[in-house]
Amino acid sequence: MNILHLSTYDTFGGAARAAYRLHQGLQQAGIHSQKLVLRKHSQDPTVHVYAESRWLRRLRTIADQWPLSFYPNHSRAFSVHWVPNSVARKIKYFDFDILHVHWINRFLIPEILPKLTHKPIIWTLQDMWAITGGCHYTQGCIFFTTQCGCCPQLNSTQKNDLSYWLWQRKKRAWRHFQPVIVTPSTWLADAVKRSPLLGHCEIKIIPNGIDTERYRVIPQSVARQVLQLPQDKKIVLTGGVSLLKESHKGWDLFCKAAQILKTQMDILWVIFGQQEAPGLEELPVRCLGTLTDDIALALAYSAADVMVVPSRQDNFPQTATEAMACGTPVVGFAGTGVQDIVDQQVNGYLAQPFDPQSLAQGITWVLEKGFELREPARQKVEQAFSLKVIVKQYISLYQSLILSSS
Repeated sequence: MNILHLSTYDTFGGAARAAYRLHQGLQQAGIHSQKLVLRKHSQDPTVHVYAESRWLRRLRTIADQWPLSFYPNHSRAFSVHWVPNSVARKIKYFDFDILHVHWINRFLIPEILPKLTHKPIIWTLQDMWAITGGCHYTQGCIFFTTQCGCCPQLNSTQKNDLSYWLWQRKKRAWRHFQPVIVTPSTWLADAVKRSPLLGHCEIKIIPNGIDTERYRVIPQSVARQVLQLPQDKKIVLTGGVSLLKESHKGWDLFCKAAQILKTQMDILWVIFGQQEAPGLEELPVRCLGTLTDDIALALAYSAADVMVVPSRQDNFPQTATEAMACGTPVVGFAGTGVQDIVDQQVNGYLAQPFDPQSLAQGITWVLEKGFELREPARQKVEQAFSLKVIVKQYISLYQSLILSSS
């Protein structure tokens, strides 16, 4: 069985890391797996780069962003993708039974997807871009269920705006396109089912897998000593690369919950992925900056008493499974992908959407439980999200598609 994965990056960002972990897990299971990416950060010889000159790549990026210049107040998390490339020709050099598409923004335009191969295609979605007119998360907007337009993330009041144009492009391109859609969460699967663009496809729910050997329990005292964090404080952790840049990540809700708790408990608020913490200036805060490897992340999770994932919308936040694999309970909001990970008051807490007071109550509840939740958190990941468990699910899906196409 030969699998070819398509992904914009190999290891940069949560979506890329999820795809790369699957790629590695398949190899460990004896499956011939390769990746084709636009940008490569690892030294893995089984990851291949779609090669083009630096100036051409730069020119393509500028041209691709040009339509957004007409919407100066657009959301950061909005992608157009209208400039084609020759990826389809590159793919012909690979021998594969299944083409597994992952996060491909800035890599593949909508029109090229149905033309890539006659082999079975699986498309694992990590956000909502495939079913919208350009945004990666709708932030409550339901226009994607009709035809987009008057896009709030473009700050547009025009029906035939850029989001409408892109939505119509996808509709034309994907009318007869029927990949198997995989979503890591029930929340995203439900959104895809409501979509006129991909709702006609077969939809499977397979969580993102995690390497439970890399993400494991490290004694809290040791982790704190290595990171130079105090031993006598309650530590509340949150983080992510885009935490401050994208409003759906819920940084404002986290700050409001922290302000509620500032007079109630002696807490050190620790942030990773950021160099600053605007909104928490009056509180004891430690910013760890960008943590680029699994060991550093495992230390940060293990040092904390609770991990907070305050997103308003999130598919399957890997910070939650990574933290729980390290024995750290998670607090997040019900109604998001977090609810597929956390069992209420068993290995964490699901707050009422999107109430900072309820989020603060969840943090308090977990801190009061102490170490009681750490073993159940680890057990949940081992049983439901370990890489070996997820790889088996994908292999079963691959086999069924190969059998049905033969």
